[in-house]
Amino acid sequence: MARNRSQRPRAASASWKQTIRLGVAAAFLLSSCYPEPASRPELPPPAQVYLARLQQALATQSYALVWALADSIAQYAPEWPDVHFARGLVYMQQRRHEEAEAAFRRVLAVQPDYAGAWFNLGQNAALARKYREALHYYRQELALARKVTVDPRALAAIYAQMGRAYERLAQDDSARSAYAQALTIDSTFAEAHDGLRQVLERQGRYAEALKHAQKALLQHPEHIAYRYHVGALLVQLGRFAEARPLLEEVARRWPGHDGAAYNLGRALIGLGQTAEGQRYLQKADSLQRVTETLLLAQRRVELSPRDPEAWSNYARQLMQVGYLEEAYRALQTALSLAPGNLALLSNLAQLYLAMGDTASALAGMERIVKADTTFAEGWFNLGVLYAMTGRREAARRAWQRTLQLNPSHTLAQTYLRQLP
Repeated sequence: MARNRSQRPRAASASWKQTIRLGVAAAFLLSSCYPEPASRPELPPPAQVYLARLQQALATQSYALVWALADSIAQYAPEWPDVHFARGLVYMQQRRHEEAEAAFRRVLAVQPDYAGAWFNLGQNAALARKYREALHYYRQELALARKVTVDPRALAAIYAQMGRAYERLAQDDSARSAYAQALTIDSTFAEAHDGLRQVLERQGRYAEALKHAQKALLQHPEHIAYRYHVGALLVQLGRFAEARPLLEEVARRWPGHDGAAYNLGRALIGLGQTAEGQRYLQKADSLQRVTETLLLAQRRVELSPRDPEAWSNYARQLMQVGYLEEAYRALQTALSLAPGNLALLSNLAQLYLAMGDTASALAGMERIVKADTTFAEGWFNLGVLYAMTGRREAARRAWQRTLQLNPSHTLAQTYLRQLP
């Protein structure tokens, strides 16, 4: 157990997940930081409502809704650049790289100064592991950004993504330079601090890496990955007492994270709690097998990006180990490929519950059984939600309905017997 896991990614999906997340989020950052081109025509009034809803759907990563709203806008303005841009983002999330590239290029054909199009061409290329191509597109976005006055965070975001591309090409000096440039522009840009942390950590410069990890965490204290990076580096530096609470929180939030278990084990042993520490080290070994299963599910998605079942399976694997945000994104992708699929919507409702959003879970499950009153599993899950919220009689009726549809549903039988 002498190997070092402090540099392990938090999940098999971490690299692509982080990239696609910035592909959507930074697109909004870039678009909102650029002035509106004077040459841009006005969108017909009937489509303006759809455009506002489209922005909201993108922000919540509701990809099926994004697609539907883009189609609605296209009825009034088929060449409106936002339509092609939104489709490109959905294609990119679905790993349909050629179609995503075509969509973003169509944006530029319609409006050459469209903020974020070159950037997301870069994101799409990076997801396809074409990092040199990605760098070319990022430079094109920089060239556009230099022509107008923009928010500094837009420039910082571009340089940070250039740094990640350089890292994938094993060009650490160029990566460090790109991250440093991002921080020169905006010294609080967490993604750049995290990028420098990763480069320095890989080089064994743990004290320097820790400073950048702490700065990233300071900007986003809710970010569990940043919390893990700080904790793991503190372990490397022998500061076990400081590392322990951070890693305990990571292990609680991400129960499937083998690196958190391993480093927490090391911290506990360093604090003299050898037996408990050894248990975590053993857990870390078993979690490696979970990570392998996750990798297989991710690989299936990459090989069959248009298969909603592949995305659904990937989401289930992510949920089981506690990567709820990633699971949400995978489920939304599955739904964009199979809109209205009741099984997927049921899984989404359960995910809302796991994320602590009981209201959304309950509303979603009620819509499902209303759409298909014969969906036995939907009635069962609705009963669970009613019971959790103290609505016992409603839960009873839901489980009775489950048994009418599926008399052999053993869990519904059990839960009914246990109701007071």
